[in-house]
Formats: sequence, structure tokens, C-alpha cells
Amino acid sequence: MAAKSTHLYTRIEPKVKSSKRIVDMSVLSEEELNEELEKGYADVQAGRTKDAKTAFENIRKNYQLNTYTK
Repeated sequence: MAAKSTHLYTRIEPKVKSSKRIVDMSVLSEEELNEELEKGYADVQAGRTKDAKTAFENIRKNYQLNTYTK
């Protein structure tokens, strides 16, 4: 079976995550990756989240992307 890979791109709002560093997940060890995921999970549990509709609206606004209409 061939190995699978994927890329994950995300932008973390400074108010949500205080770290200014970008995390390159492709170079993390399994332990480091788990630590980063735990940080994100802690943010979710603490209510530091944004609904998907708002997140995508902000992405479209920040990158001047066209919006879809039905």
C-alpha cells in the first residue's frame, strides 16, 4: 500500500494563540505533533473558537476572494 500524505494550511488569529511562530508540521516528531494538537484541543475546550462561516468570511475578506452565491 502506498503511503499517503497531505498538507494542512491554517492561520491562527493572534488573539487565539499567542505564539508568533509558524509550525511546520512536516518536520515535527510524533511527540511534537501531539503537543501541538493538544494545544489546539485545549483552545477548543476553553471556547477559543470561531464558527466555520465566520472563519471563511474572514478568509475571503482578507484575501479579497469572490464569495459564492446560490
